[in-house]
Amino acid sequence: MVDQQDLFGKTYDQQLESAGEPLDEVDISPNRRITGEMVFEPMGNGVRVTARDDQHRLLWGYVGSKETVNQIHCLVATYETLQRLISEELQKRGLLAPDEQGDPVGRAKAALERLEATIDWLRTSLDVNKVSEATLERATDICRIALDADRQICLDANSLRGMKSRTKE
Repeated sequence: MVDQQDLFGKTYDQQLESAGEPLDEVDISPNRRITGEMVFEPMGNGVRVTARDDQHRLLWGYVGSKETVNQIHCLVATYETLQRLISEELQKRGLLAPDEQGDPVGRAKAALERLEATIDWLRTSLDVNKVSEATLERATDICRIALDADRQICLDANSLRGMKSRTKE
């Protein structure tokens, strides 16, 4: 095993090169490895790529298209699980103070209120006097987004202790 001090401050690739062992047999401290999957989903004129941990929680997402396929830098959405993991790593190095945001029940209720406001905003965008081509495209995208969000929420919520299962309508 390579001495931990020799690896600190090097990039992950440099640490791998120094280790000289198969990746699955190496603990490259202080790095944290997360096992998971990358999912490619066709959508509209592109493909959505999401990274998920081994419990299928979203880490990050990106929408690739013919316009972005050759770009090195692009917009990537980071999700709560990844944001929490990044915060933990920054706290370990003293770069971020723990965030005290109140009680978990209050934070959960605030998050649900934010979600309801987003749903209301999406619903309002479909209330139009005349349905145009743009409205139909927007409706198709909103349908996909809402179904994906519902699936992800239900998948995560099914594992909550003490919560009754949701019945299908």
